[in-house]
Amino acid sequence: MLWPLRWLPWWLLTVLPAMAGDYQIGFLAYRGEAQARGEWHGVLDDLNRALPAHHFDGAYLTQQQLDAALAEGRLDFVVTNPAHYVLNRNQGLNWLASYRDPRFGSARESVAATLLVRADGDITAAHQLAGRRVGAVHEQAFGGYLLVAEQLRRQGVTPASLDLQFRGYPVDALIYLLRDGALDAVMVPACTLEQMMEEGLVARQDFRVLMLQADTPCARSTPLYPGWSFAAAGINDETLLRNITQVLLAMKQDGRALWGAPIRLDEVERLLQDWRLGPEESPPLRQLRTVLLDYWQWLAGLMLVLLTIALHHVRVTRLLLKRTDERDRLHGLIQSRELELVRARQATLLGEMATGLAHELNQPLSAIQAYAQAGELMTTEENSREVFNHIVSETERGADIIRRFRQWASQPLPGPLAFAPDMLCRELADRITPRAQAAGVRLSLNAGAGELLSVRPAVEQILANLLGNSLDAFERRGRGGRLVLTAVSGDDGWTLTVADDAGGVSPAVIEALGHTLPASRVHGMGIGLMVSYRLARRLGGRLTLANVKDGTRATLFLPEDD
Repeated sequence: MLWPLRWLPWWLLTVLPAMAGDYQIGFLAYRGEAQARGEWHGVLDDLNRALPAHHFDGAYLTQQQLDAALAEGRLDFVVTNPAHYVLNRNQGLNWLASYRDPRFGSARESVAATLLVRADGDITAAHQLAGRRVGAVHEQAFGGYLLVAEQLRRQGVTPASLDLQFRGYPVDALIYLLRDGALDAVMVPACTLEQMMEEGLVARQDFRVLMLQADTPCARSTPLYPGWSFAAAGINDETLLRNITQVLLAMKQDGRALWGAPIRLDEVERLLQDWRLGPEESPPLRQLRTVLLDYWQWLAGLMLVLLTIALHHVRVTRLLLKRTDERDRLHGLIQSRELELVRARQATLLGEMATGLAHELNQPLSAIQAYAQAGELMTTEENSREVFNHIVSETERGADIIRRFRQWASQPLPGPLAFAPDMLCRELADRITPRAQAAGVRLSLNAGAGELLSVRPAVEQILANLLGNSLDAFERRGRGGRLVLTAVSGDDGWTLTVADDAGGVSPAVIEALGHTLPASRVHGMGIGLMVSYRLARRLGGRLTLANVKDGTRATLFLPEDD
């Protein structure tokens, strides 16, 4: 009593699932439901007899109807041609057996196709089909269109050269259309014509087979391919599948087995890949090649557009760079012109100021000179006469300076002449010595020997202004100091320096030197310093001003004039 209970779970897991079940088998009915029902009823009857615990029912569908039923899960098994099986392998099909057509007797060679034309027509060779009406049931019909079209393509007749007409199932209708002249040729599964002849539907003498292959039970135009497949769709019951397979392999007709073991479908898969109908993804390079071949005109147009855009971009970029360079050049030119304009405006203002100052100073100088001359005539004392004589001389020298100042401000400088800078420095030192002594300033002179080819009055004016500014600074501070005048000859010119310890000048004065007019009136440095700066530039030299320890150092560099 304990043994059945111990094996009850195994029995429940293995036997019960195989005990009962209604299964739907889909048959590809390429000639219609009635013909398919008559062709496959024997298979259904054998299955139902051999496996009485189950019930098998048939559904006779076209290829597209089978696809839809498999996708919706309405079929448990499917019997179809090998190409249709490959195309639906991703539906979870499990191949159980391959059909052995009794007319060919081999599971490996059981499917072929036939290209038929009218026997009384003018078409006797495949190349005459170009432009003719050629019928088939569907573009994925393996036993008709795919096999025949492959053979035509190998003979140089492409599908594009044909007037292809896909008329749908059943296949019998194609043969009727050919017989009635509605089509010039048809692609049908091999043996279809023979079956219709046996059924008394058509006469053999009305048709001609093109590309006829070697003698076989049925006229065919293509090689033979593996037979139909009996496959399970989503059924995982191994016992049931094993039982069904055993039943199929045991079926016989006239003593010959109707089903054999599954056959490799390599050549079918290659044919589908050639027609780009394989269910598996093609390798990337193959996909790329396919895309290039199919859309090369569009890709070429796209590349042309992209190339045009790229060239336009390069052209625009070059024009932009060119315009930018031209803009920068014009901007620099405008800035240069503006700077020249500012300098010209400053020079004009300097000339006007110099002219005005000279005019205003001439009058008091003339009065001083007149009074000094009158005093010299009126006095009888020798010392007074000498003093009045000095006053007259200084006023004449001042008038000469003003005259030269006006000349320099409004006219070109006179030509350069050679002079000794040390002599000029001594004269200036002698001239300011009385004022320096009065201010408590110790004046030092350090001038080397030699000659300088330049405009002596201009150099004298610059040094006189610099020395006068230093003395002004000492006098404003109210205490003395040290003032040094230096003249040194170098390889490329003379350097004349005026240095003092009068407290220095504001950095704003140094910064403004050469930029604005007047620079500043701080520490007595204004128009005189600016005039000196301009004169140095007109002489081809430069005047710099710097604050040193407790004072200022003004440096005048004058190049040797060739």
